Amino acid sequence: GWGGTGRTTPTEWQTTSPDIDILRSDPRFVRNSRPIPSVRLRSSFVLWLSLLWWTAYAILFASQVMTMNEQAGQPIGWPAALKYSFGGWMTWVPLTLGIVWLVRRHPIERGSITKSAAVLSLGVLAVIFLRGAYVYVTNPIFDWYEALPSFSSVLLTSLSNNLMMAWTVVAVAHALVFYERARDRERRLAEVERSLVTTQLEALRSRLHPHFLFNALNSVAEIVHADAELADRMLVSLSTLLRESLRADERLERTLRDELVLVNHYLTIESIRLGRRLEVHIDIPETCMNALVPTLILQPLVENAIVHAIARRRATGRLTISAAQQGQTLHVEISNSRGPEGGRGDGNGVGLELVTRRLELMYGSQGSLERRDTDREIYTVVLKIPVRVATLNETSNVVAPC
Repeated sequence: GWGGTGRTTPTEWQTTSPDIDILRSDPRFVRNSRPIPSVRLRSSFVLWLSLLWWTAYAILFASQVMTMNEQAGQPIGWPAALKYSFGGWMTWVPLTLGIVWLVRRHPIERGSITKSAAVLSLGVLAVIFLRGAYVYVTNPIFDWYEALPSFSSVLLTSLSNNLMMAWTVVAVAHALVFYERARDRERRLAEVERSLVTTQLEALRSRLHPHFLFNALNSVAEIVHADAELADRMLVSLSTLLRESLRADERLERTLRDELVLVNHYLTIESIRLGRRLEVHIDIPETCMNALVPTLILQPLVENAIVHAIARRRATGRLTISAAQQGQTLHVEISNSRGPEGGRGDGNGVGLELVTRRLELMYGSQGSLERRDTDREIYTVVLKIPVRVATLNETSNVVAPC
């Protein structure tokens, strides 16, 4: 765990804190505890959907051909009508699959409208060409023309007959792609909510870990008579940490400023407990303070640095938190002095794994956690998060330490 070197079993959580059961009974946690399958439509499903659609369309068209020929005084039977209709329309099945494949890779959306439109236009022209070539080659079988014209004339006819149909298929393919994306966003949101509850449980477990509580309360008992104000600050910070860990209605994101307020509560307790052995430096420009970051993303990293490295040192350990915006990405860097004998600074890795997973769920390839393990004295992790500035409604109300 993050709060100490030992591991606490689920049974011990329940016996030491009924509040764990409150979080576990939260309907969002229960609902999202089940694994959520991928919502991307399978190729087989798209194939069967295309087959069913164009089969129905071909049968309907065959019926219309029979009606028109009967009105023209040249009645034909179902076999001839179906042969003519299926021979023409079923070629759209592979063409539809190709268009769906192309739209998935080059959808028309913000940031790539011109490029995608150009690629899809080339795809539509390819469909028109293939349809024309098919008609030209299979004319002896289906008798599309009584007298086969030149290939250029067939292509012009194909352009007239297939241009709108091809773009209609492109539009339907976009609907399928955007449906997949909408469902995928719902899945990611559900997993992020579940991940947040897991993070809250981990944070709460570390707060309720006897080693942490005993140290904090012993520190309060030692200084309450000598410095009542300092003891009060420590109790307020401990109370805030517990309250924030228990909050089940927390937003998925909040400002970096509010995250730092919570981190400062934790650092207040550890600074009192460790004294001169902990040296903290925070270097974050005001321009980065309103950037949104995942809730409870910094505290487990800071706790890892202190519990698994700085607290094990006899000499002063340095913890540095800095941030900078590089292009459209916010870089938040947390570095700490290594533990005794140059040990790693990431502890048992549980905290880093949870942070990495949350970044992946929330931001995809745009969010990441980079570990810099080359310096023998300093261990560093860097959060990379897409820049998004908080609006007035997205600000929090976390109380700053006194």
